[in-house]
Amino acid sequence: MGTNRLDFRRIRRRFRTPLRTGVGLVESVDRLIIRGEDASGVIGYGEIAPWPGFKTESVDEAERMVRAAQGNLAQLRHDVQKNVQALPCLASALSMLNAWSEIKKFSGGLHCAALLREGATPDEAAARVAQGFSVLKLKIGPATTEESVRAILAVTPQSTSLRLDANGLLTLVPARAWTEFVRNEPRIEYIEQPLPVDHAGYTSLGPEKIACDESFTSPRNDARWPDAIIVKPSLVGDWDAFRTWSKSVGVKFIASSCFETAIGRQAALAFAAERLAKETVGFDTLGWFEPDGRDRHTPGPIVHGLPNYDWEKFWGEVA
Repeated sequence: MGTNRLDFRRIRRRFRTPLRTGVGLVESVDRLIIRGEDASGVIGYGEIAPWPGFKTESVDEAERMVRAAQGNLAQLRHDVQKNVQALPCLASALSMLNAWSEIKKFSGGLHCAALLREGATPDEAAARVAQGFSVLKLKIGPATTEESVRAILAVTPQSTSLRLDANGLLTLVPARAWTEFVRNEPRIEYIEQPLPVDHAGYTSLGPEKIACDESFTSPRNDARWPDAIIVKPSLVGDWDAFRTWSKSVGVKFIASSCFETAIGRQAALAFAAERLAKETVGFDTLGWFEPDGRDRHTPGPIVHGLPNYDWEKFWGEVA
């Protein structure tokens, strides 16, 4: 896309129930949607979607940079490129905007894991399997017990696999116990982020069946992690740089949502289908917010894009 006009909108989305993470309860998230239009009238969109506690720019920092560009998309590109490693959310949003002509065409379906809150019951897990999900992702915390996880495994078919996500909530001793439990249970694929980001205890846990989210390992920190990395396309920075980096790292990548609006979701699904679709993705994030009209896709065990959708109408409706 050529350059010229740049517009943006800031949107706040409130969760129906706050999410507990390693940095505390998250009650809402703010997103910036950017819209670019070139001299020939070609329009593209991107979404800036930081997550609390991750090592990215904040939404306030991103907004200041967008405002400083004074409606000039070329200026924003120039400003981001000068410090692209420190501005992964802005760089991701610009990558979306640049590729929007292809992103908006995406329709193909991806196998999706069901997302279960911390404290989910066996009945809730069984209900998600009945909906067609073959992979379940369970949030866990300090109060979660191995017995509760075994209860979920007991009521789901042997063909159903489980992923655990601790969101960095554990301390070293329980993290060691959980990793041992996971390694002894064939139906559990991995435990994600058992310790806080950069915790020294990771060296003693070992890599087997541990997945790190992108706040731990990314193109901005070229560490080698032999098992799995959870990738949120909205946070990886420049998409071309990520593509190059990911080919040089011999690990499994699993694409995941960052609770974007429909614009960020469409882009993230298209990116996942291109580069990361070998594994079941983590995009079961619809319906987690209070009704705000910012979701448009359909949930389910197979997640699809929205080809031929009127994104200009969406832009007008989310104002």
